Amino acid sequence: MSTPEQHPGSAPPDLAPADSDPSGAAAPDPDPSAPAAPPTPRRRTPPITPLVTGWKIVVGIVAVISAQNIARLVEDFTVTRALIGAGVLVAAIVVAIALSGISWWFMTYAVDDDGVSLHTGMISKSRQYAPRARIESVSVERPLLARVLGLAKVRVELAGGGESYLDIEYIRSADAERLRRRILGIAARPEPAAEGESPSLGGAGAGSEAETGSGDGQPQDEQAERSGTGTLENVLYDGVTDGELIAKIPTGRLVRSLLRDLGFLLGTIMSIVGVGVAIPLALWQDGFSFAVIIALLPTAITIPKYIFGRIESGWGFVSRHTDRGLRMRRGLANTRTDNIASGRIQRFVMRRPLLWRGPAWTAVSVTVSGIDDAGENGAENVLPVGTPDELGATLGHLAVPLGTSDDLGTLEHLLTARARDLEGLRTPVRPFWIARRTEVTVLLPGALIHRSGLLARTVAIIPRERIQGLTLEDDPFGRRLGVLDLSVGVAGDTDERLTGLAREDARALHAVLARDARTLRRYRDREQWPQPALGRQAPGVAEAAAVDRGDSGEGDETAAVRTAAVDTAATAADETGDAPREER
Repeated sequence: MSTPEQHPGSAPPDLAPADSDPSGAAAPDPDPSAPAAPPTPRRRTPPITPLVTGWKIVVGIVAVISAQNIARLVEDFTVTRALIGAGVLVAAIVVAIALSGISWWFMTYAVDDDGVSLHTGMISKSRQYAPRARIESVSVERPLLARVLGLAKVRVELAGGGESYLDIEYIRSADAERLRRRILGIAARPEPAAEGESPSLGGAGAGSEAETGSGDGQPQDEQAERSGTGTLENVLYDGVTDGELIAKIPTGRLVRSLLRDLGFLLGTIMSIVGVGVAIPLALWQDGFSFAVIIALLPTAITIPKYIFGRIESGWGFVSRHTDRGLRMRRGLANTRTDNIASGRIQRFVMRRPLLWRGPAWTAVSVTVSGIDDAGENGAENVLPVGTPDELGATLGHLAVPLGTSDDLGTLEHLLTARARDLEGLRTPVRPFWIARRTEVTVLLPGALIHRSGLLARTVAIIPRERIQGLTLEDDPFGRRLGVLDLSVGVAGDTDERLTGLAREDARALHAVLARDARTLRRYRDREQWPQPALGRQAPGVAEAAAVDRGDSGEGDETAAVRTAAVDTAATAADETGDAPREER
């Protein structure tokens, strides 16, 4: 018996088509005269793009040649050889631009109602695809050379690992903003309507609206672009002028914050001392020559690069709350704008150095699912240095409720109070005297809090519904001291380590957080789970699902059990060990 041939993406032969009649009658064939939907047009970046991408090849060639042969090149310098070298450099530039031009010709991208696709390669071709259901955020980056040429790079961040992104580089700055709004609008659309319905979004009309940026659900963006084009503020802040203002860091505050940051000052001083020792030693061993000076240039520029990097991370920083989440802009020579949706944040970290306590400045960084960009100039740095009002506005739009009567007051108390004065779990081992006086773990109804740091106080906040993994770590040394380490994992490959907890405290906390990881997000999101389409729901499954959700009257009991578990873990330090009571 022969079996019908199947093609990728076609339905199995033993399943009826989705549009067939339930009674068994075959659905009418589609009208062959109806025009097929036109394919989504693919686009290329502007022809000037190879100038931006080609210089990287030239810099790499020059760096390799100079790093290995700089001394010999200087010693054998002649006019003839200089002209030959200049000719070789010009040839390298031409070849680099030509290779970049070929790569540019074979790189195309397309944006449709299903997502974003990027095709690259001439001989070995590749296709990257970002389905709209996995698109998390869209950032626009403008390196210095690209800014001079009026270009920008669009990065589409996807849910998944840290390297899950798609880059479209480089397009015109105005087109980059329109493309950003269109992709975000597509990602925010509801699922396509069933056949026969008249969807409000989709089709040719929606695609044309999205192309111009008016169909993405952000009319304020379009209004801001029409009213702000050409204005000084719109140019200085790269168009981030719409939405509710959350934070705006002036240059004076940024500079003063760096001068008050002991970590930055110590790093700068140590770098200066290191360079000051390395240069005299090199001159003493090899003698003073132009070749030695050239070889030491990379070492000498490390300090200005480090300082400039810290300044650029907060220069011109502004954040605004829009329909697509928190939108931020930062940068001096290289600028970037980012979008972060509050629903994707897995962890918050507040940091307040010693000399920031007077003006009550605070820096806030987050861990976002699908984004691995935690540098000083990264998307996860949502507030480089903020006042109490800016801190409250930022956390008010991003953080989940902590379950206290005054969440902001609770966080301020966790930042300002001494760790020994905070009620929570801490290590009972007396030799760990620094940890006993700086680290404390507090379990609130809505989040797990870990306070640490000696000169710079740090408060890590993990919403309890975001916990995805728990690990109890034991070893002979820990058993001897009577302690356990608990590692709390969230999406984004980030673990918060709670070290040196009493064994009873660690196990009690593990039990409560394990229950949270099993139930909180699972039961809350169950109504949004996709339903199975390959078979009918068996009798009793709906009733069982209702029981699991608490619809059968057991919801109050489940909440009571969870509340009791929270109270048990919160008072675990009072019921076990004498050292925690002595600390308080």
